[in-house]
Amino acid sequence: MRIYKVFTLLGLFISIFYNCSLPADDEEDSEGEDTATSELSWEGETNKFTINSKEGVHLNDPAEDSGTAYVTIPSTSVKNTRWEFGVHLTFNPSANNYARFYLTSSSNTLSGSLNGYFIQIGGAKDNVTLYRQNGDQPKLLASGREVMKGNNSPQLYIKVECDNNGYWTFWTRLESEDGYTLEKQVKDTGIQSSVCSGIYCVYTKTRCKAFTFHHVRLSNGVETTTDPDNTPDKPDSEEPDITELPEDVRGMLLFNEIMYDNATDGAEYIELYNPTEQTIVLPQLFLYKMHEDGKVYSTTTLQNESPSQPLIIASKGYLCFSKYLDKIIQKHNVNRENLIEISKFPALDNEGGYLALSSTPKTGKGHTFDTCRFWDGMHDTDKSKTIGISLEKKSPKLPSLNKNWRSSKHTTGGTPGIKNM
Repeated sequence: MRIYKVFTLLGLFISIFYNCSLPADDEEDSEGEDTATSELSWEGETNKFTINSKEGVHLNDPAEDSGTAYVTIPSTSVKNTRWEFGVHLTFNPSANNYARFYLTSSSNTLSGSLNGYFIQIGGAKDNVTLYRQNGDQPKLLASGREVMKGNNSPQLYIKVECDNNGYWTFWTRLESEDGYTLEKQVKDTGIQSSVCSGIYCVYTKTRCKAFTFHHVRLSNGVETTTDPDNTPDKPDSEEPDITELPEDVRGMLLFNEIMYDNATDGAEYIELYNPTEQTIVLPQLFLYKMHEDGKVYSTTTLQNESPSQPLIIASKGYLCFSKYLDKIIQKHNVNRENLIEISKFPALDNEGGYLALSSTPKTGKGHTFDTCRFWDGMHDTDKSKTIGISLEKKSPKLPSLNKNWRSSKHTTGGTPGIKNM
């Protein structure tokens, strides 16, 4: 009898201890191994990631170069679904370094055209945002608080739910916070099917090992916490404030790369650099072609295909203009993130010329951001080897003097929209 009582008490103690040790529903065990994430069926560009129980999914591009990388897991669920994951960045995100977690996608290739929903971590702002993507066009649905502002090593958790009525709700929690904060709730039923979820990273050369996703959990057929009686938030609109320019704009934007004698499978382009500490947002820019004496003989308007969308050049960021984006993307293995297609992009003389960038369609004191010259003598390689090789700045933040230019060192002949090698 005594032995029976001992075992009964022991069993009761173990049961109580076990149940008291379980974390609450909204808590994440951020310590220890993450076996569940590493055992998911990851596909895609797995050679660019380290996936194990210690790190989760860690970007580890073996080329140690700028670019994009993605991995996916099968997932056909959209409604009555909960997505949860943790993310750790070893930098403050920017327009050139950010990540997306695709909640749903119609394609296993996250770098191409697809239909789906994704959470973006960072970008032009230090916040978490919900987007719907149709083809190549993302549409902002909801913006969260700037939870990563001023943080050079943000660690946070994100939770998203979609209920049976198409209400999307997402929460965020910093590592230092005790619980989740409700960000936004919007209704959107534009896409109702999926083949996968996944992780997509956009990065410069110095951030090619700086993204980690962990504690990834997808729950299907769940009873979501959305309250259908509540009025959802109106979808956010992505309309950044136009930058108020000073009287003298010299040096606020600089020429950084020029492809004027392109290969047959490439295209001409110009690339700009923003050396300032602020994101510059403008409705349009104006590109002048000039004679040696400074007289303008051609003016081209540089703007988005939709004039209602302004040009956005992030601090220390790049923006590239060309007539043939598809050729540039294929030739130089870059994405569309910092590329703008200009149907009337001017032909650049293979023998060289002079360019100017202005804030107005007419020349005037203080309105010119930058001027530059381009010709074969500025290359540091033989003339016979410069076809298909761009001229690039040695230092993007320094003036566009002839001595600050050289031949591109990249294997594709240029780095449109991204940092020079």
